[in-house]
Amino acid sequence: MKKVLILPLVVGALLLADSPLSPEKEKLFTLKRKQQAAETTKLKNSWISPLRLSASWQRNVNAGNFDGTTTGASVRLNQDIFRSGGIWYAVDYAKALGEAQALGIEIEEAGELQRLYTLKVQYERDTLTFEQAKLTLKNREIDADVVRERYKAGEADISELSRVMLQVDQAENQVITLENALASEKYELRKLYGHRALSALTLPRIPLVDKEDYLTKNLELQRYRRQIESDEAKYKTIRASYLPKVSLSGNYGYSKFRGDFQNYDGDEYGYGIQLSMPLDYNSKKDIESNKLAYMQSRIAREDRKKELESEYAKRLAAIHAGEKKIEVAKRMLQRYDELYRYTRAEFRAGTKTDYDVASLKNSLKIQRLEQKIQHYNILLEKLPLFFAMKR
Repeated sequence: MKKVLILPLVVGALLLADSPLSPEKEKLFTLKRKQQAAETTKLKNSWISPLRLSASWQRNVNAGNFDGTTTGASVRLNQDIFRSGGIWYAVDYAKALGEAQALGIEIEEAGELQRLYTLKVQYERDTLTFEQAKLTLKNREIDADVVRERYKAGEADISELSRVMLQVDQAENQVITLENALASEKYELRKLYGHRALSALTLPRIPLVDKEDYLTKNLELQRYRRQIESDEAKYKTIRASYLPKVSLSGNYGYSKFRGDFQNYDGDEYGYGIQLSMPLDYNSKKDIESNKLAYMQSRIAREDRKKELESEYAKRLAAIHAGEKKIEVAKRMLQRYDELYRYTRAEFRAGTKTDYDVASLKNSLKIQRLEQKIQHYNILLEKLPLFFAMKR
């Protein structure tokens, strides 16, 4: 029950807060939404024929010295009023397609938000890993100092000394690699977050999404659903286009003529109704092609749903593995703590060296950091599930 209550609270907080994306990216998404809304409205009204206005002036002179001028203005309309259901199908197609496109923009924005928060989590996790690596380097240096002293005393051979020196080299390279990774992550964060202080970007509390919610509110599946509706309406629209349709036509105008032998000045109008039906050799294949596209959309949605179920199970397994690693780190912390207390007491008694105390103290810090690191790893698995849902 707590999980059900927490999710709307988190979602509401994200919606009410200012967008964490850079102003340029946020403006881009705003413009995309406006353009998509305009295109949808235009498509919904595409069945309405335009009113054609015209005005003209013409002079004619022939070989018989006939000279005449014509001035005129008119308005014409040719409007379908019945397409065997095609008009309603066209409107349904426009609405469903518009909703699918709107969800596509939402998916794109959610992807950018996910990438931003993923980078933020990775940056904070890798900062801890960097601290861990520096502690590990200190321990490798302590090991090297101990073996070096033993080697000088004739208690260790050169192979053992070479081995620990190699471990120092590897630990130092790991520190350099992580330092470079942090700089790269910071650069990528800047591209998404803009020039604001990165410390201002705080991580919201991300709950573990319930599997049922993950599938019912999944943005991709909702877009597939709208795409299916769109393809179905398009198929019906194409089918109706080969059936009978009824059109109304009308025109009204004014015409004025002045010539050598004749003059007239007055209104002109006309109206009519037309029943038509195309006989197209390719009509059957056209209808079949659109029906197959509609069927493909339905199958594609079911296929993607199964993939998402597997993806949820995969991330859930990774979360459980992270929780187990936290328990391992807790047990290791208890063991190192006992050893550290014992070694510190022995050092005071003169039976242990300050190397032993420093090494165990570093190991304690490493295990504390390990627990935090695994919490971040778990969060990295929750983020894709959370941002895949409609907010």
